[in-house]
Amino acid sequence: MQFSHFVGIDISKETLDAALYPACDRKTDFLHFANSAKGLAEMMSWLKHRGVKPSELLICAEHTGIYTNTLIAFAHKKGIALSLNSPLDIKRSIGLARGKNDTVDAARIAEFAYTRRDRLRLYERPAESIIKLQYLLTERRQYVRQRTAIINLHSAMGQYETASGRARNESAINHIEKLIKKVEEQMLATVSEDPSIRRNFDLVHSVKGIGLVNAINTIVYTNNFKSFDSPRKYACYIGVAPFDYASGTSVKGKTKVSKICRTQQKAELSMAARSAIVHDPGLRRYYQRKMKEKGGDKSAHGIVINAIKFKLILRMFAVVRAGEPYRVLNY
Repeated sequence: MQFSHFVGIDISKETLDAALYPACDRKTDFLHFANSAKGLAEMMSWLKHRGVKPSELLICAEHTGIYTNTLIAFAHKKGIALSLNSPLDIKRSIGLARGKNDTVDAARIAEFAYTRRDRLRLYERPAESIIKLQYLLTERRQYVRQRTAIINLHSAMGQYETASGRARNESAINHIEKLIKKVEEQMLATVSEDPSIRRNFDLVHSVKGIGLVNAINTIVYTNNFKSFDSPRKYACYIGVAPFDYASGTSVKGKTKVSKICRTQQKAELSMAARSAIVHDPGLRRYYQRKMKEKGGDKSAHGIVINAIKFKLILRMFAVVRAGEPYRVLNY
């Protein structure tokens, strides 16, 4: 990538801090502005005054979820190159750092962009349907958490819960379940709006164990199977792929998955694995055989479930590539 100017942006809910690299003057090469379209327009005026052309500019920022969306939409509209990176990746590249300051963080991100300019991957904005599905997944998760909190409250109250309190809890749970159902209906309607998403959804949903949430999760986080060219890479991203832990002759740890992962998606895929054991005879026999081989204890269960999660990922990628729904083999 050929860029002559690099801007690092530290993102928060209400404000953005930008730093220009290379910086000549600390007072003029840093800008604090609102996290809005108006604030980003102010940033572009500031860059123009500094002699920076949009075609020569690369903006680099941490991917901070929904707080990044205004920047993503602005960069897409203006045709500005944007690279979004893992906060942990940027933090580790900096080395030992003391304290925290938004202006300093922006400068470090700008320097990160410059030093890795030949390896940075430009961000490609997903289709509107993917963005909409991502918001719906987030909304559904919040309702599920609320329902779980109320159920836990009901359990914790025990014998001290009053009849009126129990009625209120049941009413709240019923209301939340209706909201969850409405969100799921909107998910299906959104899937139907885009033929390519509908095709892949139907294929992925045909895999035993993969329900509505896991099918949409996979479509969203693979960008409809465009962001990952192999199931192994997606399994690594989710936190399912195992890695060796060994060094020399003295360090010989167990092969295990990394803690750097998408914990929510991994947890939801665990439920898919449990469902697959029940509904897929082949996976059920695989689970029973592996549990017996590994002694059948609690730790063995986690290892075997993780292997089944990896198999489900392989199957989802396979059906999309083949363009044919999954068929259960009763062998």
